[in-house]
Amino acid sequence: MRSQKYAVILHKDTKFKTKHLLEKMEQYNDNIKILVADKEHYSYVDEILATIAAAAKVRGTGIAKRNPGYVKQKMSEGKAVIALDGDKFAGFSYIETWGGKHYVTTSGLIVPEEYRGHGLARRIKHVTFTLARMRWPQAKIFSLTSGAAVMKLNTDHGYVPVTFAQLTDDETFWKGCEGCINQDILKRTDRRYCVCTGMLYDPERPRSVRDADEELSHDPGVEDIIHARFPDGFPED
Repeated sequence: MRSQKYAVILHKDTKFKTKHLLEKMEQYNDNIKILVADKEHYSYVDEILATIAAAAKVRGTGIAKRNPGYVKQKMSEGKAVIALDGDKFAGFSYIETWGGKHYVTTSGLIVPEEYRGHGLARRIKHVTFTLARMRWPQAKIFSLTSGAAVMKLNTDHGYVPVTFAQLTDDETFWKGCEGCINQDILKRTDRRYCVCTGMLYDPERPRSVRDADEELSHDPGVEDIIHARFPDGFPED
């Protein structure tokens, strides 16, 4: 069993926008913990990648492939969030910076099927999104997704649909799309569009900030999760 020093139990009084979602979550609140991952979570990497790949296969859509070393690096840098039900894997997402840290992505959001439909993905998104805003407050946070649920989640956090030209021009980011089954579409269109939709949160857009703050106001304790991992502030990166 891992050390509890970074663990924050999900709050029983967490208030989401609908009573239905809150009722669904209550049965899990005593057991599931959401944490900013570290090296102690390396043992979950293979399961995380397998769960992501299986979900993409079921949807029949593409996903940028990541190797175990990449995910371990995100964990060691404090740029990954994991959900655990005791010692059992329950969810994951990670963060990456692009274009000289002017852009940030929260990516790879996955919850195993048995834990879906209870608001856990939303809570993980709250943590990754808040971590990104706290650590890189001037950065634009963007997403490429083909999933309707993720699009809705992004919209609730203040993202708006944008053209690919409004996203980062960092070639390293776009190279990650080469592992996607739809990468030929991206190449044929000269990176103008693909199956995925580009979405962007701009900290300079007041409406986006208001929407994000409203969404996060229903989830007390998110910043506590981040401070537990970084009690002395964020490292240089």
